[in-house]
Amino acid sequence: MQKTEERGVGTGILVGGIGAGALATGIALLVAARPAQAAPTDEKLDYLVDVLITLTPVLAEVSERQATLIQLLEQWLALQGIVAGQGGEVAVSTPWIAKEPEQIFHQAIRSAGTFYADRMVNYTKGKRILFKAESSLNQAANLQVIGNIADDHARATDIDGVLPLPGNGNLTVGLAWDDWTPFTGIRITVAVAPTAGILTIWAVVQE
Repeated sequence: MQKTEERGVGTGILVGGIGAGALATGIALLVAARPAQAAPTDEKLDYLVDVLITLTPVLAEVSERQATLIQLLEQWLALQGIVAGQGGEVAVSTPWIAKEPEQIFHQAIRSAGTFYADRMVNYTKGKRILFKAESSLNQAANLQVIGNIADDHARATDIDGVLPLPGNGNLTVGLAWDDWTPFTGIRITVAVAPTAGILTIWAVVQE
């Protein structure tokens, strides 16, 4: 009878308020009541029953809280565009979103020569890139897409071939997968000096 009452006290503490403090108190009671190594077998069995009774509600609450945590985590992943699939698999949704067009050249060319876009396009995080050129120049120009591992056109290399742009003409060009470089730009070559018009070039990166 004495053991039953002690067991009821230890269990009641945990059942009445399961938490870190209650668990610590319950464990302390169990440790204090641990039978000696030479104790009778019945006493040791009673002690094991006390341990199981004490830990069962705690483990049940841990399992319940874990389920709640998993649910909250799935909700958070959904907000990030990550959908948890069946069998523990996770499907990551990465929509391809085009950035706003970036004007990289706008100039009224009035001499023959070689010109470069005002800046290289940062393509380090891009999936695809598109260049659009609009010319109101009264002379033709040749455009060459160039690429570099740094933001510098001085040592850039050519990507694909020359793109002829007639006077008062437009063109659009996109790069293939194998043409990816961290920084991409345009080189403009004009053989005959224009006397009128403007050349404007935009770049659009899709991430």
